Amino acid sequence: MSVALLLALPVAAEDGQAWLDRMAGALAGTSYSGEFVCESAGRAERLRIVHRVRDGAVAERLVSLTGNGRELIRDGDEVVVYLPDQKLAIIERRPGGSDLLGALPQFGGEFRPWYEVSYVGREAALLGPAAVVVVRPKDGYRFGYRLWIDEATHMPVRSELSDAASRVIERVRFTLLEFDDAIADAAFEPALDRTKLRWVRQAPQTTGVAPAWRAAQMPPGFRLSVSGLQAMAGTSAPVSHMVFSDGLASVSVFIETPAPGAVPVTGSGRSGVASAFSTVVQGHQVTVVGEVPPDTLKYIATGLTPAAPGPDR
Repeated sequence: MSVALLLALPVAAEDGQAWLDRMAGALAGTSYSGEFVCESAGRAERLRIVHRVRDGAVAERLVSLTGNGRELIRDGDEVVVYLPDQKLAIIERRPGGSDLLGALPQFGGEFRPWYEVSYVGREAALLGPAAVVVVRPKDGYRFGYRLWIDEATHMPVRSELSDAASRVIERVRFTLLEFDDAIADAAFEPALDRTKLRWVRQAPQTTGVAPAWRAAQMPPGFRLSVSGLQAMAGTSAPVSHMVFSDGLASVSVFIETPAPGAVPVTGSGRSGVASAFSTVVQGHQVTVVGEVPPDTLKYIATGLTPAAPGPDR
């Protein structure tokens, strides 16, 4: 039977969340390699990925095939970012194990109150018929997704991130995808001379610290998920760091006391699909970053206020 005829056959009612669950299982337990194209802000980047799951441990390597040849290599919770144009390697701790090194969020169940998930049909894709699932936000505080999930392997072969006007602001699509349960360790070696790099280990974040700031206003569904102190380049003291999430989208907040004579940073910026908003609140530099609409960042930033002192302060 041809693919065209297969796609023309009536399809029984499908559940979008069930397809997202199948996709999550495939991403968590499948070893694969391939190439994909990421398009955003009028630019396209081609990348190669190698992803291996062995005895529950995740190893992943992501290589830019365009531009400066940057690489990211994950071994468990440790990620090394290689920046050959800067002759720099940065070692970070990223607990949890990401898929596509963060290109796709985790579509668990906690986000459902703020989004509508729908199965909208099937289309021909890279590997064959794919289930098309739409994750649509219920308000303008977050972005939406359209996902093409291969029916046979349950792997996401294409995704689109859209704004409130249904404009696609990021598109990720595989152009090559192969499966291999015996990927060798050599596949995770960087293709550059590591002895010629300057190595920097990012200081781990101190978590469990009571937030010194609070959000007086917050979009529906966003809750504090991380609070701590983060050492950052260019700052003499740890920066207050908070993360707010609705179960799918997340926003990072950084608050610091500016150095004497420092010029405050204000306004908005964007890098790819991530936006940033900076302002000054009660003499503190506030920067909010996330893959959400710019107005969401501004709404959060302008509602921040120092937390009321506790009884032991």
